[in-house]
Amino acid sequence: MILIMVIIGAIFFSENQSKKQQIISQVINAKRNTITRKQVISGNIFPVKEIEVKSVIPGVLETYYVRTGGNVRKGDKIAKIKTVFEPSQIENAKMNLRTAEIAFEKDRINYERDKSLFEKKIIAASEYEISEKTYLTSKEQHEYAKNQLHLLTEGFIPMSDISNVVIATANGTIIDLPLEEGAMVAERSMFRDGTNVALIAQLDSFLFKGKVVETDALVLRNGTILTVMPTSMNGLKIDATIRKISPKGNFEQGIMKYNIEAIFSLPDSVHIFSGFNATAEFILDERRDVLTLPESCLVFDNDSAFVNLLEHDKFEKKHIVTGISDGINIEVVSGITENDKVKK
Repeated sequence: MILIMVIIGAIFFSENQSKKQQIISQVINAKRNTITRKQVISGNIFPVKEIEVKSVIPGVLETYYVRTGGNVRKGDKIAKIKTVFEPSQIENAKMNLRTAEIAFEKDRINYERDKSLFEKKIIAASEYEISEKTYLTSKEQHEYAKNQLHLLTEGFIPMSDISNVVIATANGTIIDLPLEEGAMVAERSMFRDGTNVALIAQLDSFLFKGKVVETDALVLRNGTILTVMPTSMNGLKIDATIRKISPKGNFEQGIMKYNIEAIFSLPDSVHIFSGFNATAEFILDERRDVLTLPESCLVFDNDSAFVNLLEHDKFEKKHIVTGISDGINIEVVSGITENDKVKK
């Protein structure tokens, strides 16, 4: 009988210890930690400066002197434009030049004669000034007619910026050559934008461009730091500073969204191309040294939060007050302490 009682007691003790071990493996203590609530924005990365290079004369793209990805300096040749004019335009230019030459020669002779007479005090100063003004006007008209014909026949005007060779207007990298050889090119003028021949970017600084909803727009400010992460470059994180938050929203798919821009620089060892997809994080709220629990420990009922608290080897449902959450852990404002054991 004593042996049987010992065996039964041992079995009971073993089962009790096993039950306790099982309960202990199911519980967790609340811990003090830092809870950070972040928001993620989707967007794209672009160079801060993208410069469109355009021609000052119309025509057909004859050839490119550069390649996409190549570096250029201000004044370097980008492309050559073949001028296309009707024969009648050239003939009209030739006729205008002959007419201007005749008028110029006539006014030159009159001017030199009147100048000599004025120096001898034979004619009045007012008469000499009229002759000089006519001569200078005629000279300008002759020069203009000569330049127009030179532009039509040779493709450029001597001693001027007007040429059929398109040059770089800034230092940078060629990121796009949008035309094929033989494509028509419209000139840049006061009345039209002209055809874009090349796109130059300065790849030392970039912009993250994204869109945020109303609640995020209220939180963000110029100068707020974002953590930009290019989608295709795992592990790369770059701090960017917001420089623009659009005060005017755009209605997209039933939601009002606001454009933001954040500027950042890259180390020389990192290369990013214009248009890269990226995400950006910013901190909405942060609580340091607060009591936290994994969200998986909580039970929600009618907008209230509860935990299963271990008391006297039994789990009892206990109401708690929660704060912010980072999606994994949640802040516990009141209801339990660090010594309480909560069911996982």
